[in-house]
Amino acid sequence: MNLIEPILWHAQMQPRAAALIEREQTVTYAQLADRVLRTAGHLAKLGVVRGDQVGLCLKDDSHHVVALLAVAHMGATAVQIDARSRPAERARIVDAFPLRLALVMPESEKGVNCPKVVLDSAWHSAVAAADRNAATAQDWHTPIAVIASSGTTGLPKFTVATHLEYHFQMVCYLEVMPPRRHRYFSTLPFYFSAGRMACLSHLLRGDTLILYPTVLSPEEFIENVLRHEVTVAFIVPSLLRQLLAIADGRLPLLPNIDLLISGGAPLFAEEKRQFVDKVTPQFCEMYGTAAMGPMAALQQKEIRERPTSVGRPFSFVNIEIVDDNDQPIAAGATGHLRCRGPGLSLPINASKADLKDFRDGWHYPGELAAVDELGYIFLQGRASEVIFRGGAKIFPSEVEAVLQAHEGVAEAAVVGRTLTNNEQEPVAYVVARHPLTPGELLAHCRTHLTAFKVPREIYIVTDLPRNSSGKVDKRALAS
Repeated sequence: MNLIEPILWHAQMQPRAAALIEREQTVTYAQLADRVLRTAGHLAKLGVVRGDQVGLCLKDDSHHVVALLAVAHMGATAVQIDARSRPAERARIVDAFPLRLALVMPESEKGVNCPKVVLDSAWHSAVAAADRNAATAQDWHTPIAVIASSGTTGLPKFTVATHLEYHFQMVCYLEVMPPRRHRYFSTLPFYFSAGRMACLSHLLRGDTLILYPTVLSPEEFIENVLRHEVTVAFIVPSLLRQLLAIADGRLPLLPNIDLLISGGAPLFAEEKRQFVDKVTPQFCEMYGTAAMGPMAALQQKEIRERPTSVGRPFSFVNIEIVDDNDQPIAAGATGHLRCRGPGLSLPINASKADLKDFRDGWHYPGELAAVDELGYIFLQGRASEVIFRGGAKIFPSEVEAVLQAHEGVAEAAVVGRTLTNNEQEPVAYVVARHPLTPGELLAHCRTHLTAFKVPREIYIVTDLPRNSSGKVDKRALAS
């Protein structure tokens, strides 16, 4: 068997149960299985066989879910191409892989310079008429997906995950899930590895996915959660902060949700406390990497005691903190984070420079961190973002936390600016909640930071640049 078979089994166990809900249209598990098998049949007719790589440049909708399941069911490997990206960015992905073909939307064809099929009315008619392809790859070690990093340190880096590795990533995600059938609100892009992994995890459980394929306002998010009786949602910090901005604090915005997960970018301690008080008491922060999937979680009961942590590792994840010579260091000391486990996917099309992130069975995601005596992880920022000033290290996350603690700051990002003598100085970019001056914020920093850590300059901006996964693009700020 492979990872998709247990999902398709729900067509026999609960055929009338809702698998997908999209714009008030419901797809049952029986209908989902039929569409997946017919899509696989049509792809086989187009020449796709086990071992092929198939590009998916699609919207975050039900057609994307069906295509992803069909490709994996056949034993082919899905290569995600962000439909929201520029044609030149799509072309770089396509050029990196020998795609058998790519499935595209009419508006996402440009840049996909390989054999492609448009998901138009002709496609849907052909799928409806196709024979059901019940043949499946009976090997857990078959690749299921090429996974791209978020590109925060440059161009995305790619790993390839097998069905078994993806299974262990899903097992980690499901460790935090309350034990009942859920209605999961899918708001993360499927190009974002966490978005795909969460959706497949809930389908594996027989849950219902609520699909909303456009960018949500905080009001739309709340309206959909209430109308669809959502029990679980996984959102990025930028949306969480927007929810916090409209919360009045008298009652939680989402009192009845079972679990609200944040991931993709770090949160500040005070934010976590406010999310629990004002958005939902059932809040959880999840930390992971593209190659490893979910690695740790900080749950509601732990937020009060260790708000600066991202939690403890999941059962199938091993975390160590090491020095520059890859030797483990004492609890509480800051060093390079490395991880390993059965969910770790391995690099593909990697340069020699990228391969240094995978050595001796460990993955080095580039994070500086400390782990306390109970196993809680405390991130200090990316090694590539550390600012060296006068021979001392400045961790941007520390300066950002101080700025974020100011009641007038909605969001802050700190980067290093290189001087002519190759020294660096910290520079901050701040999104304000109300009119603020850089002088006010500098005075606040001087009160709470050692002098050399105080930003050389602070810029008030309307927003911060982000990459496709919603993380602040510090390379864009630094340039």
